[in-house]
Amino acid sequence: MSDFSAKVLSTIKSFDMCNKSERLLICLSGGADSAALLLCLKELGFDICACHVNHQLRGAESDRDEQFCRQLCEKLDVRFESIKLDVTGYCKENGLSVELGARKLRYDYFYSFDVDKICTAHSLSDSLETTIFDLARGTGLKGLCGIPPVRDKIIRPLIECTREEIEAYLSSQGQDFVTDSTNLEDIYSRNKIRHNIIPVMKNINNGLYSSYSNTIGYLRADSDHLEAEADDLYDKCLLDKGYDCRLLSSSHVSIRRRAVMRIFDHEGIKCSSALIADTDSIIQNGGRLNISGDIFAVSSKGVLTFGYWTDPNEKPLAVTVDEMGKYVFENRNISFSIIEMPYDIANIQKKFTNCYMDYDKMNGVLLLRGRLPDDKIRLCNRDFNSDVRKLVNSAFRQEDRKSAVLIADGEGLIFVEKYGIADRVKVDASTKRVLVFEIS
Repeated sequence: MSDFSAKVLSTIKSFDMCNKSERLLICLSGGADSAALLLCLKELGFDICACHVNHQLRGAESDRDEQFCRQLCEKLDVRFESIKLDVTGYCKENGLSVELGARKLRYDYFYSFDVDKICTAHSLSDSLETTIFDLARGTGLKGLCGIPPVRDKIIRPLIECTREEIEAYLSSQGQDFVTDSTNLEDIYSRNKIRHNIIPVMKNINNGLYSSYSNTIGYLRADSDHLEAEADDLYDKCLLDKGYDCRLLSSSHVSIRRRAVMRIFDHEGIKCSSALIADTDSIIQNGGRLNISGDIFAVSSKGVLTFGYWTDPNEKPLAVTVDEMGKYVFENRNISFSIIEMPYDIANIQKKFTNCYMDYDKMNGVLLLRGRLPDDKIRLCNRDFNSDVRKLVNSAFRQEDRKSAVLIADGEGLIFVEKYGIADRVKVDASTKRVLVFEIS
């Protein structure tokens, strides 16, 4: 057994990933990491099969990768299957970025196999890049922990190995691999981290990966403890109808907010950091919060409950925007489309005035709707929240107020007609996709 394989076996045992009686699926891209994973698990005597996803995004290079994987599996006598996916068409149809769309299709394919575990080839190097990326965007403790070694059926046996160790192992085995040409370009954030930030960090600390591995070990232990405490709090605060605010309020904020996340999951509501913070506030102080569309959270008499708008005479019209295209709202025509960046922002501003937003900053499903009580919005480039009732009353005649167009996502309002967009969805230098819409 090679030293590399011994290290991988130690990782598998340490995180209780799998055993020799289980059938393992190797997600094989043909790159160094997945090729090493295939060879190593074969050497260790695990029951393996492999699959490859051809995303058809790089033309002949994508077909080359598929052929390489097929030939490698034939050489090793490993069962192999592959699939070609129309990622571009799927993403256009569903309004997703290529990265998100490809990932969803890829994992749907992985889960279609009748296997015990799904093995991906994420390494310690990948985990460090993920931690830096999440830190740059803003994250909590879980984000700082990097890529989890185990998640449901997915296991990552190489998660304690660096990219250098992986390539050294392949060299010792006389095994080549393919290189995705896009990995060499700095147009993607992860590549910028890999090519520019990691080398500087290694220059500061030559033992960077060892230090990082120790650090995330401590962070994961802390995170696991807090998650267990939150599970216990959630179980205890469950009532026949609602949740015990007094019990929640008496708990530490770090545990309480994790319990709130579990409450949202139980209610089928997609949460965000802002929504968690707002819900935490009404848990402690009482009040009502517009969660999304006509869904409200109410904290009253020590109980948190969730419900819908209850007055049928006042409930405003709501139209779900589930895909790009044209919609009708209160006899108004609204059309939605997505523009990929880079694009001339000045032209967008000139053509669409305030009707453009950063699509990737939105959360959940978009909703065209009328005004709800207690609606507020922090308009673009303002540092305070505005009362939407006052805005609408000021800009529209009484007979027209019902048809004023408001747009909301999972966090709340992001657009009020005649006033513009919320500050949190404005277009800036980091924008990759712009949602544009016209009202007539």
